[in-house]
This record gives sequence, C-alpha cells and structure tokens, in this order.
Amino acid sequence: MSDRPRSAIRRPGSARARPGSARGGAPAPAPVDYPDEDAYWLFSTAYCLTTTDISLAGFTSAVLFDAARWRPVDGDELSPEVCAASEIAYTLGFPESKAAASVTSKHKREMLACFKHAFQGRGGDLLIVFQNMASGDNSALGDGPEADVALNIVARVVDCINLAYSDLDGADCENLAGVSVVLEGFARSGMFKVEGTWDNGETIDYDVQAFTDALPA
Repeated sequence: MSDRPRSAIRRPGSARARPGSARGGAPAPAPVDYPDEDAYWLFSTAYCLTTTDISLAGFTSAVLFDAARWRPVDGDELSPEVCAASEIAYTLGFPESKAAASVTSKHKREMLACFKHAFQGRGGDLLIVFQNMASGDNSALGDGPEADVALNIVARVVDCINLAYSDLDGADCENLAGVSVVLEGFARSGMFKVEGTWDNGETIDYDVQAFTDALPA
C-alpha cells in the first residue's frame, strides 16, 4: 500500500482511516486501514493556499479545480456536470476517447477510471485543490441554487476520488500516489462534512479536517 504524504510534524493521533462513502443506505465498503497518524486525506481551509502552505504540509505535486466554473450559467452550451468532467479529464491527462461524458451516475465508472489513471504508476504525492468552495454574495461561487449545484458536483468528484483511491490501494497497486484533497474556503461555511447526492439517489458524506492539522506549528 502507498504512504500518505507526511507533514513536517506528526499529525494528531485522532487521525481516522480513509472512509467509504455512505451509499443510500447500502453498507459502505470496508475502509482501508492506515495505522499511523498520517491518515487524514480530506481537508478544508478558510483561505486560499499558498505554495508555501503546500510545501510546509509536505506536498510536492498539486492540481487545481475551480468550483466556481461548475455553476450553471444561462446560455452555456455545456451543463455543469459535462464541464466538470471535461476539465477533470484534461487536467489529469486522461484520453478524451475514454473520458466520462459528465459527472453523473451513468458515467461514474469512467470518472473512476480517470482518477485511477492519474493515481497509479506515479508514486510520490498528489494534492487535489478545489478552489472557491465558499458560497456567498461576494464570493466567486456566488450564492443560491447555482452555488449548490457546483458544491454538489464537487461532492461527487470527492466521492470518485475516494472510491478510485480505495480500489487501487485495496488491490495493492504499485507506485500508487499518496492522494489528499483540500477544499479552499470551505471552512468558512462552519461545516465539517462534505455532503451531496448522485442523480440516482446515492448519498455522499465525508468528514473534513482542518488543513492546519497538516502544517507545522
């Protein structure tokens, strides 16, 4: 199994094992057992990360996705779900011919394949940052139903990240990257969970840790 990226200090001993998503009442898959303190993987901040923050937390590779780009906008040819799937495939270098058509349950298998392609055979670490995760009148994400759509798509993508990683780690995949996720601005919501739904009714529910837990004092 791969190691999680390690910060410059030992993280709190309350670190939990990587969870399975709640799935509409169905039993969640058994979580992967990480016996050390570096088992956190899903973080939030109240601010925008700097390259110094990322480096101090022990990460050397990062990709960015902007949640504000996944809001529905009148006149757009692409739906937010299609736009998100296209941007994810492009950013992760997944072949267009194999990419998911949208971030929906119908194309969930293709979404998992995209993330598996990005996680395996590379080793090292990978930090996935979702920008503009704070809703509000003066935020890039905005407020209201449009912001809710974008946040729900992020929740689906987080679910895919977890499932793809857990599948590979459970199969003892060689050179599996240590993958962690940061939700920029999400801490301002006062929430400690990422929640959402798939279009087939499956629910999403993940605990979120403060990114300061990964930083040296």
